[in-house]
Amino acid sequence: MSAFKEQIAADVASVFLNADEFGEEHELNGVICTCVVQSPTAQEQFQQGLDYRGYEGIGGRIVVVHVAKDSLPEVPIHGEVYTLDGEIMEVDSCIDDMGMLSITMHQNVR
Repeated sequence: MSAFKEQIAADVASVFLNADEFGEEHELNGVICTCVVQSPTAQEQFQQGLDYRGYEGIGGRIVVVHVAKDSLPEVPIHGEVYTLDGEIMEVDSCIDDMGMLSITMHQNVR
């Protein structure tokens, strides 16, 4: 492994998911791990192309979870039912960026 890749792997835990900054422990599909959970604003959703279309009479919320890939037993896939802190959600996308996953999920709420 190159020195750059080794440094990126070290930075995932010590910088990006630092518990003294933004990283917090959450349950993802039964696994407790350190991650950053975001709830994008309506403007951020529009700018990033996140499109949530609930059903008539049902609203919803979108969350983006940033977590180290090696914290999870497997990478989530589009359409998979997933839990975040015990709440049932559906995976919209999962991007792997040098060992850091950005998982976009939505939840229908009445």
